[in-house]
Amino acid sequence: MAAPPPHPMVPVPQALETVLTETARSMWHRRDENKCMAVSSHDHLVGRISAVDVKAPSPGYPDHNSSIMDGYAVKTSELVEAREAYDALDSNGNEEYGLDFFIAGKVYAGDDVEASSGDAPSASMRTAMYITTGAVVPDGYDAVIPVEETTEQEINGVHTMRIIPTKTESVLNTKPWTWIRTIGIDIPPASVVLAKGEVIQPVHLALLGQVGISLDEVYVKRLPRVGVLSTGNELISLSDRPSAQGQGKIPDVNRPLLLSQLSAYGNCTPVDLGIVKDDDGYESIARKLNERLWPAEGEGIDVLITTGGISMGEKDIMERVFVEGMGGRVHFGRMNMKPGKPTTFITIDRDAGGRKLVFALPGNPVSASVCTELLVRPCLDLLHQGAGIEEEEEHSNADSFVKDVARNARVHEEVMAAITTDIKLDQGRPEYRRVALQRAQTESGDKQQYAYHATSTGVQRSSRVLSLRGADGLMMLPRGGASGCGYDVARKGMEYPVLMQTSSQQTRFKDSMHRATWKPKHHRHHHHSKSGAKLSLGVIVCVSSDELVARHDIQSTATTLVNALGGEDKVSELKRSFCVVPHHSAGESVANQLAVIANGPSMDGTNVIFVIVPTDPSAEDKGSSAIAFRAGLEVSHALSSIITKNAPAMAQQVRKHAAACDPVAALFENVVGTVRGNSAVVISCSDKGLEGAAASVKGLLRHLISLINSDN
Repeated sequence: MAAPPPHPMVPVPQALETVLTETARSMWHRRDENKCMAVSSHDHLVGRISAVDVKAPSPGYPDHNSSIMDGYAVKTSELVEAREAYDALDSNGNEEYGLDFFIAGKVYAGDDVEASSGDAPSASMRTAMYITTGAVVPDGYDAVIPVEETTEQEINGVHTMRIIPTKTESVLNTKPWTWIRTIGIDIPPASVVLAKGEVIQPVHLALLGQVGISLDEVYVKRLPRVGVLSTGNELISLSDRPSAQGQGKIPDVNRPLLLSQLSAYGNCTPVDLGIVKDDDGYESIARKLNERLWPAEGEGIDVLITTGGISMGEKDIMERVFVEGMGGRVHFGRMNMKPGKPTTFITIDRDAGGRKLVFALPGNPVSASVCTELLVRPCLDLLHQGAGIEEEEEHSNADSFVKDVARNARVHEEVMAAITTDIKLDQGRPEYRRVALQRAQTESGDKQQYAYHATSTGVQRSSRVLSLRGADGLMMLPRGGASGCGYDVARKGMEYPVLMQTSSQQTRFKDSMHRATWKPKHHRHHHHSKSGAKLSLGVIVCVSSDELVARHDIQSTATTLVNALGGEDKVSELKRSFCVVPHHSAGESVANQLAVIANGPSMDGTNVIFVIVPTDPSAEDKGSSAIAFRAGLEVSHALSSIITKNAPAMAQQVRKHAAACDPVAALFENVVGTVRGNSAVVISCSDKGLEGAAASVKGLLRHLISLINSDN
């Protein structure tokens, strides 16, 4: 049987959008199913999603008035009477006034009622109850005096408490409910202590316990069941050992790796489906999987992960298993990435039993792990967490539901990180490199900031599991060479996005940098080519006089920039302009000029604007570089006042690479940010080291422009 033609390679963000879209479609078709369940112990609650609002019953928490302090419970009505007597005395009498209380009993934390009580020797004597923190305040008492403000004494066999004289006046001003936690003050009745859709954390267990909610009153969303199957004649279980070396057998590490990886996510129930051999044949494997996905009794499998047998070899039969044997539909069969190119995503729909989502992953363990992180984890998060919107109420049809849910799905948190060593870029595909991250403190002027540094985990071969060890995230490196980002080596200090693997924070897919690296067809403008959108270049040259306007070769500057940014197939040079910055000009004047040029019609249609401050190569004055340096400071300061969003890390990279070409460029203060209502990036540079400065950020510029375009 002739092998089918290879599937087209799709960008990873496009593949992820497809996965999220089909996951949302599955959610729509199963929206009426009962997805709630109770759990058997509190240990199983943490990390689950609440399926309902849980409210505090009456009277809330606490359900009694309790003391906040060790001290004496008193009646403020008796203090009012004492206050009147106290106010009637003169100052000498006030100093000698004794505020005494008969100690009627004691109540401790945990007592239902006061442990002992007694009547006051006379009806006119004030009473108090000794009370400890957390104890029930007896009926009739409505304030607590801290023990530090009292002394205890015995007079004629009667136990009394007296207020320390220096505290008498403040105690007489005590208001009702002072130092008392009243009924329902912490959690009022009907308060939502656990909201529908909320991830249950340890604090929720405490809240549920305080308001007396039992375990059988808490319902959580059902976890999707995820089956993991390994394929291949060469595989043996870890519990087995080959009888001799060289028999072509390898341990099946994919199942324990992926099962534990899924378990750590906390968003699914992993199910071990064992190993099947290639020689079993596609029909036999299909029958076995049908029985597990749609069993006659018990729960089936919602999501299936297989590893191996999905490439173009003679023994690679898994696509045939799913398509011919199970009636599945292939949504994509190859991804434009390294590692994990053969990754295939399939859906299988049945009238009875619903839709199953299938991820057929490569057999190399690193590829399987990385693709599980990139595709399966967001899919499971969406199934477990839900849409994050009022699904049934807000959407009356499948199309609007699916579109909104996929766009708003939570995906990996992203950070920008600078690489700590040079990295040779792959010439064929973008790479998702495993990196360890370290957060380092940096200084920007008089401010302290933090930035991430990324260190590769070593050789990135897809069979080398050691590259997963110590990895905090996946760094998105562009394809190298002329057909890619335009350069072959990512230099130390250059910044790239990293998808975080361990963070609890997430990003909406529509807002992610990952998605911005690929534009869906309906978002592409007519001037976008297959290799991406061209940079639409504007050049503003700042000179000190009208005479220098005539002498400066702005066309040469523009040509240098176009070549450094990738050539005419990558850049269209649209607009050129001059800005005259006289010596000793006011900063406000320069800012006004630049604002008019950068934000006005002179730069219409541009998305990248370079503001260049040149030295005068024909000037006899050897201080021309110093003059240009001062002008550069003025220009950079002026630009800082008109940009909308500042990009200091990118400015630092511009300066570093310019200085590598010409040390004089290190004296220049570079500024990078957005103008024109955040629709264009502006970069200030000296003409010294200009080519190196522009070349160092051409990949980042395209990425940043993609972000800008997606926002607009």
